[in-house]
Amino acid sequence: MSAVAAFAGRSLRTAVRLFVRLYYPRIEVAGREHIPRSGPILLVANHANSLIDPVMIGIAAQRPVRFLAKAPLFDVPVLGPTMRALGMLPAFRGMDDPSQIKRNLDTLTAGAEYMVKGDAVGLFPEGKSHDSLKIEMIRSGAARMALQAVKYGAADLQIVPLGINYERKERFQSAVWIRVGEPVHANQVIAEHGDQERRALRGLTQEIERRLKEVVIHLAQGDWAPFLDYLEVIFPPPSNENGGSIAALRQRKRVADAMNHFLATDPSRAESLAGALDRHCQRLAGVGLQMDSPIVRFSGWRLWWRMAWTGLSLAFGVVPVLLATVHHLIPFLVVRGLSWKFQAPGKATTSLTRLSLGLPIYAVWYVWVWFWISARAGTGLAWIWVLAMPFAGVFALSYWRRACEVALLWWREIRLILSGADLETFRQDQAALCGQLRELAEEYRRVCPRPESAASAGGASG
Repeated sequence: MSAVAAFAGRSLRTAVRLFVRLYYPRIEVAGREHIPRSGPILLVANHANSLIDPVMIGIAAQRPVRFLAKAPLFDVPVLGPTMRALGMLPAFRGMDDPSQIKRNLDTLTAGAEYMVKGDAVGLFPEGKSHDSLKIEMIRSGAARMALQAVKYGAADLQIVPLGINYERKERFQSAVWIRVGEPVHANQVIAEHGDQERRALRGLTQEIERRLKEVVIHLAQGDWAPFLDYLEVIFPPPSNENGGSIAALRQRKRVADAMNHFLATDPSRAESLAGALDRHCQRLAGVGLQMDSPIVRFSGWRLWWRMAWTGLSLAFGVVPVLLATVHHLIPFLVVRGLSWKFQAPGKATTSLTRLSLGLPIYAVWYVWVWFWISARAGTGLAWIWVLAMPFAGVFALSYWRRACEVALLWWREIRLILSGADLETFRQDQAALCGQLRELAEEYRRVCPRPESAASAGGASG
């Protein structure tokens, strides 16, 4: 690779990572020490967020990574040449074009040759991006590439699993927790199976799947995802664990692991409690409430104090919020309107679509506003305005989200009080259910104790 091409690749990677950090400002990487800074490695990760996931791996790896991506993307104007400039390789999937599957042999060979040279290669062994809160079926491509690289002479090839865990992948300003797991030493695993290539291939694939499940928020039964949401209300992050949204992601992982444990060891008990939890939540939903609704969790002065404090906190800052809303309303509506036409079904491409559309649209809008203010009030005020508005816009977005939630909740709570429903029954049922679940949680803690500190679970920020 020429010096010019290498410089262009580094510049493009830096720019892409900067843009992604605008959408996800809080990215924490745990276990980065498991990624060698040099030498051949194969990085394997879950695939929840389309082309954002390769960027997350690059942020975690802190070294150039060559990725496999589905072949049709290389035919997209602008995107295709950009992917080639970044050294990405086409993966030919049966769901895209069955006649092209044999070309994957060339792709696997190219990836193996890169690793022999000491490069890092990234691959998503699930084969597709998805919204499921679980690891989908792991395909054998990663193991085949590793096997081929070892054959070609790659020494001490490490397969490093990464779990990319999003707070809300479709939501602007949400958090990302990347967990890097213990690497699989491919040469060692292959040597253990001798000349039995099929067994080595199967063994590597199974080990990749097992280690990915350790670092991802994974539910053995994907249809139990609603119960995870319920349990997060009952078991928030410990008060002594710092980290905000990242702490909540770590807690979500612990709760998911506990669910998997009881589903495997005591399924009848787990299903019985899940049924009771579901019935309670359905009854609450019937009156427009959820488990975390203050009117269910609190009573008396504590309830009214929380409502008053929430109202006062929303009243604070309403003027800058209104100014920021007026400033951003037109580009916001344009981006949201266009994104529905371009993004694929589900949430896997939401952030990518909004980011790729939003950057140019907001940039043009800010330039126009600068010229408009400058012509009427001078360049000084124009600069103050356009420099302040990004911060005010972020605050306004979270403000309106919170205000809508509070207004809807208050309406439902007041309507419930006026209807004369038996609130005390809801509260008692929830308290009894929470007691049973906490007993189960205590039992899980005895069997699977937590790390001694949150730092051991969290790691370093990216």
